[in-house]
Parts: sequence; C-alpha cells; structure tokens
Amino acid sequence: PVHPVTEGDTLTLHCLISNLQHLPNLRADFYKDESLIQSQTTEMIISTVSRSHEGFYYCKHPERGESPKSWISVT
Repeated sequence: PVHPVTEGDTLTLHCLISNLQHLPNLRADFYKDESLIQSQTTEMIISTVSRSHEGFYYCKHPERGESPKSWISVT
C-alpha cells in the first residue's frame, strides 16, 4: 500500500500474474523480508495488523519470477 496500514486493520495482499490463461496451476509464494510466510496462493490476508507486520513483502511464482518488493508500514 502507498499509505500506512492502521494497527488492528485487516490487510489483503494480492499477487497479480499476467497472462493467467497460460498458467494451468496458478500459485505463488508470499515472502516478508526474504522469509517465506505463505505458500501456493495468490492472496494473503492478515486479519489483525500489528507493528510486527511492518516490512518488505513480495510474491514469487515458479515460472514468472518474483514481484517488486513493497514496503508495508503500520501506524
């Protein structure tokens, strides 16, 4: 997100992959600060955001590579 996320809010992250029709098994892995946090999905939901969720997030698809990293800041 461009703006900070408020502590306690719900945050949904989407991994958008172009040319979906060419990918029979749509899946991606989500990372935070270089650590794998969720596998084989294109959406990740953090139900109650806290300051511990601050960091760089990105997703990686086995064939398409990884997305740019996005900084999530929590206020």
